[in-house]
Amino acid sequence: MEIKWLKSFQVAAEVENFRKASEILHLSQPSITVHIQQLEEYLEVQLFERNHARVTLTPAGRYFLSEARAILEVMEKSVQEIRNYAEQRKTQLKIVVSPLLVETIIPHLIYQFSVENTHCDLILLVEESDKMDALLLNGEVQIALGLLPSNNRAITSRELHESPLQLVAPLDEYDDESGQMIEVEDLFQQYPFFTDHIASVSPSLNLLVKSHFPYARTISISQSYIVKRFIRDGLGISFLPKSIVRREMMEGRFNIVPFKEFELPIIKTYLHFINATEEAERLMEKIMNASLE
Repeated sequence: MEIKWLKSFQVAAEVENFRKASEILHLSQPSITVHIQQLEEYLEVQLFERNHARVTLTPAGRYFLSEARAILEVMEKSVQEIRNYAEQRKTQLKIVVSPLLVETIIPHLIYQFSVENTHCDLILLVEESDKMDALLLNGEVQIALGLLPSNNRAITSRELHESPLQLVAPLDEYDDESGQMIEVEDLFQQYPFFTDHIASVSPSLNLLVKSHFPYARTISISQSYIVKRFIRDGLGISFLPKSIVRREMMEGRFNIVPFKEFELPIIKTYLHFINATEEAERLMEKIMNASLE
């Protein structure tokens, strides 16, 4: 005996019309008819008297209607209980990521993990790297992915990746191979320089830029994705890690300009945790085994 037979029988019995039952259950009328026939064959009793479009319950049908309702109620209750049990069995994993790393492949890795681990609910926070120690120590997150190493002995830190900075400029009339070489000095004269979107190196980088290009005009922007958008729109230039402009480089949306005026810092990515759960271990292994460039 199948649930769909019982549901079709209950609705058809209540409205005394197979066509109306099919509309309520969003099934075809022949499907309702087949379900009733299969149920009657299984029970070896006739449940309905057929009189053209109208149907009425037989005495056996009236008796079985209360039984069918009870069966469906018990089954619905059982389904809800198992769903509640499964929900209680779900685990939760909280991750904090630096704003800069949101522009890398890391969000895609977290998404893949969520698809592979449906029992685990993920909570993703975006916060500056210097706030991550406090979040870990307070138990607000289990994994932190940032740009600064941790100096707290209670926190385990692993260096994940190094990404070189590149001078990124808008596309212009000298983009093809036959065009003139782009001069760094001209770029700093022509465009404003976007800064303060890489908290770990921006202060020292700003001093170097001012020292070598005293005429540079600066605009402070705290988020790297806004810097990328502004550069694509031809509004300025900046230094960005190779790891966050990987897609734009492949699609030819930027000019990556050779820069030799001073040595550019390397942007390092760190993974931090204290007591890793089984789920946290799996996610960290996935991130550590991936190529972040």
